[in-house]
Amino acid sequence: MNQCLILLFNKNQNSKQRSKQNSNTNTSHMVRKQSIQKKIRRKGLNLFMLIVLSISFVGYAQNTIEVKGKVVGAADNLAIPGVSVLIQGTSRGTSTDFDGNYSINAEIGDVLTFSYLGLKDQSVTVTGASLNVSLEEDAESLDEIIVVGYGTVSKKVLTGAVDRIDTEDIQQFVTSDIASRLQGQIAGVSVSSSSGEPGEQANILIRGITSLQGNNAPLFVVNGIPQIGDPGLSPNEIETIDVLKDGASTAVYGSRGAAGVILITTKKGVAGSMKVNFDLNNGFQFLGDGTPLMNTEDQLFYELDTFEYFNGFRPTTNNTPEWLNNDNEFDDFVLVDNAEIKTYNLNISGGSDKFTYNASGQLFDQDGSLINSNFKRYNGRITTTYVTDNWKIDASVAITHEKRRRSSTGLIVTASRYRPYFPEIDPDAEVAIINNSGGTRTPAIALGQALKRKDDSNTDRTNINLGIKRKLGEHLDFTTNLGSSITNDFRNIFVPRFDLFNVETGISENDPTRSGVTTSSGRTTKFSWDAGLIYNKKFGNHDVTLQTVGTLEEDNNKQFTASIEGITSNAIDVLNGGTINENVSSGFDYTTKRVGTLARLQYNYKEKYILQALVRYDGSSRFGEDFRWGTFPSVSAAWNISSESFWEPLEETVNNFKLRLSYAEVGYDGFRDFEFAKTIAQFADYVFDVNDNNFDVGSAIRAYANADVKWETSISKNIGIDLGLFNNKLSFTLDYYQTEKEDMLFPVTLPGSAGAIDNPNLFLNVGNMTNEGFEITTNYRTKIGASNLTIGGTFTTFKNEVTKVVSNSVVFFNDSNNINSNTVIARGFEAGAFFLFETDGTIKTQEELEAYRQLPSRSDAQLGDLKYVDTNGDGNITNEDRIYKGSGLADFEYGLNLNWDYKNFDVSMNWFGTVGAEILNGNKAATYSFQRHQDLVNQWTPDNPTSDIPSFRGNNGEHPNYDFNTDYWLESGDYLRLKQITVGFSLPKEPLESVALSKLRLYLTAQNPLTFTGYDGYDPEIGGNSVENRGIDSSRYPISSTYSLGLQIAF
Repeated sequence: MNQCLILLFNKNQNSKQRSKQNSNTNTSHMVRKQSIQKKIRRKGLNLFMLIVLSISFVGYAQNTIEVKGKVVGAADNLAIPGVSVLIQGTSRGTSTDFDGNYSINAEIGDVLTFSYLGLKDQSVTVTGASLNVSLEEDAESLDEIIVVGYGTVSKKVLTGAVDRIDTEDIQQFVTSDIASRLQGQIAGVSVSSSSGEPGEQANILIRGITSLQGNNAPLFVVNGIPQIGDPGLSPNEIETIDVLKDGASTAVYGSRGAAGVILITTKKGVAGSMKVNFDLNNGFQFLGDGTPLMNTEDQLFYELDTFEYFNGFRPTTNNTPEWLNNDNEFDDFVLVDNAEIKTYNLNISGGSDKFTYNASGQLFDQDGSLINSNFKRYNGRITTTYVTDNWKIDASVAITHEKRRRSSTGLIVTASRYRPYFPEIDPDAEVAIINNSGGTRTPAIALGQALKRKDDSNTDRTNINLGIKRKLGEHLDFTTNLGSSITNDFRNIFVPRFDLFNVETGISENDPTRSGVTTSSGRTTKFSWDAGLIYNKKFGNHDVTLQTVGTLEEDNNKQFTASIEGITSNAIDVLNGGTINENVSSGFDYTTKRVGTLARLQYNYKEKYILQALVRYDGSSRFGEDFRWGTFPSVSAAWNISSESFWEPLEETVNNFKLRLSYAEVGYDGFRDFEFAKTIAQFADYVFDVNDNNFDVGSAIRAYANADVKWETSISKNIGIDLGLFNNKLSFTLDYYQTEKEDMLFPVTLPGSAGAIDNPNLFLNVGNMTNEGFEITTNYRTKIGASNLTIGGTFTTFKNEVTKVVSNSVVFFNDSNNINSNTVIARGFEAGAFFLFETDGTIKTQEELEAYRQLPSRSDAQLGDLKYVDTNGDGNITNEDRIYKGSGLADFEYGLNLNWDYKNFDVSMNWFGTVGAEILNGNKAATYSFQRHQDLVNQWTPDNPTSDIPSFRGNNGEHPNYDFNTDYWLESGDYLRLKQITVGFSLPKEPLESVALSKLRLYLTAQNPLTFTGYDGYDPEIGGNSVENRGIDSSRYPISSTYSLGLQIAF
């Protein structure tokens, strides 16, 4: 080989010489002589270098050996697959196979580092060709570093209630948002989906309700930069997720963290050669059974019987014989069979000791289970890190493009109105042919337009983050983070023209006001900056950290909306396509600013006694000058009892025992802007002369100013215990929390004499509320032969109570006979509690009817009517008889997570369940009202006198049988669900190496395949983005089950 090197080297030199001689043919003899002398010197130098290289090569060949060995567990002497084996100071490494064996080329004197999750790292110097290692269990896994906001701490000295999730725990879920992946994973974090529509985000409550009027969603922070809502990251981008739950932990983010904080750290590059990971997943979605509806036979018999009951004779279907041949199912119109969902993820990383990079990209594409719905997102992120002795610079750029089509609002209820014997509607047609108008007209037009409705939106988002850390001295660091985000939205809603052609009359019918176009465009910009100093020094056994940080956030929102009605042609789906109510437009432009500063002290003595104290001074533009600033302190402490000498007799069994305590006051400003200012509405109508029927148009007050609007305040208390048993094979975390919300904003309705329009409200700080609960997290991990098993469980209790409102009376969010008008704010009950009329079956006998008619408001009652209960005993049925009937908030939630692997196979599953939530089945109420529900076949009739299904009385507006404000529609929301189960198979390492692959894994995933519940609707998981609609199932987009096949490749 050395001769080959010499020949190659000389060949290159001769080539260079010939080139040089050709270019100097006219030079003097002296120049040629000097050139020849230089050649001789160069050849001599080259020969010397080759000799040195040859000697080095021979020496390397003599010192490099193939080191082989086996890695076993010290406790059981069983082989450990997947142990990382790395040569210190290099990027060269390997891992053990399924029998614990490994081989690596190394030099005598190299140091090999063996590492495996849950076991202590071990470094061994190479002295020969054989090296066997036994790894001990790591009782010090408490040294894991946790992100806590503007810094990190070791888990051992953590004082707050903080939970961590690694990306492996959430990677199996096929969803477009992060929130859905957290369900059942963390105690105290309640996740529920308000819709199964593609692109929809799940709702998150961390330790209960934060505000009666504001946003209850937690703050997302990505790489130190606060975000607006769920950032929609791919799981392949995420390294860890840390959730801050108690007030002392969230206080570091001030008012933005009042509802909890979710800290996301994205993946960074690792020094070494470039690594490429590719993950693709393709699946299909299926809907379960929903509201049962009558088929053609049942529907016609039901309607004929009802007609006969009211009119005394039975009609025929001779005029519409084609009805008997039609049997259109609800599914035929709106459901999509086997809707596809697919994701493609690519990750590239690598770098050197000073510079690393990580680039990731994702395509997420989901078709909806309802017609005309889809969500597609393209994600791209590049993250770089530059490190020197005194500098660390992190930079990232993320770009997202989203395309979404939403289904028609209330599509399921709209379709359920359409009788199964009506003519089939072609979704691609613009005209439906009918034989007569009758009762067909309204549901036909509504369904035809809903099927052809197009609601399209495009969103482009760019995030740029820069983090700098500068070492100013041995104990002093300067840090700063800059973040900028720009989001552009465009949305166009097109409701098409849809005609009915009546064969009998030859007339085409349509309602032009039902068609139209609405276009909106918006731009949201966000800028955030923080800068601070961190001083850390150890004084013997005393470890002290002092930190100060200043923060600035500015959000600007602009939006413009225009709409028009009366579409003349469905080929024109823009504003120019309409002819009625032209130029109906609106818009807004507002900026919210927040400024804050904080000081934090962290102290520990021998990692045994730990103390953290923090004070934050916040300012917000959402308050007037007198209440703009607030001071909010917090303190937390921990005691590692297992570090005491008296614990030594127990440490073999309970190796970790820590007690945590915290107290915090946190401000909140997550409500509307300008509550402290008066707002004016233009184009308001007003009658100045009662004898004049004309309206005068002008400007009027829409909302009165309240300069005294001030911070809502949360006072949070937490006590927690961390336990580790048998070298942390079994661990428990227990927390009890209590949060008191004070000075909560609540609307007080002003009388008409105040002079404002639209029933004006004045928001006052007049509400108090408490949240409390228990949280238990447990984990068990063990190794059985060649298999590894991890079982985790979570259990959470919730109790919410409104302790003060503007008055002692019950305050309804909406006071009308609507399914969404049944939630209230009332002292002594949870926020959003259901207050409903209690019912007691149907009136079945003449004696019951006579007694019931004694109530003045029920003097016209009939047999088969729903019987309301006079709960207050005043001899009448009034609104005062509505009583507490639970709420959409669960009493407790639980989760079970399992991960198991054996050689090439792996299995994971996640279970989740809730107990105590109630659901108002609005879909059932609506289909009763539309006379479509299957139950009505068995309604009360003289021939079916024992039925508890109330009879249809003709006019729902005048008769209370099917009113939405009764407990007749109330059902239990308890359920247990298998959230996901994944089975994977990884190809053995040896054949992969021949094709330059380090990993190839195939896996099957089922998401939501099993649900155990007594609920009669599509799905018992009923979320809500506000307290007033949580637990109400009305026209929701149902949640699907998903079955998918995936492939992971790494090289």
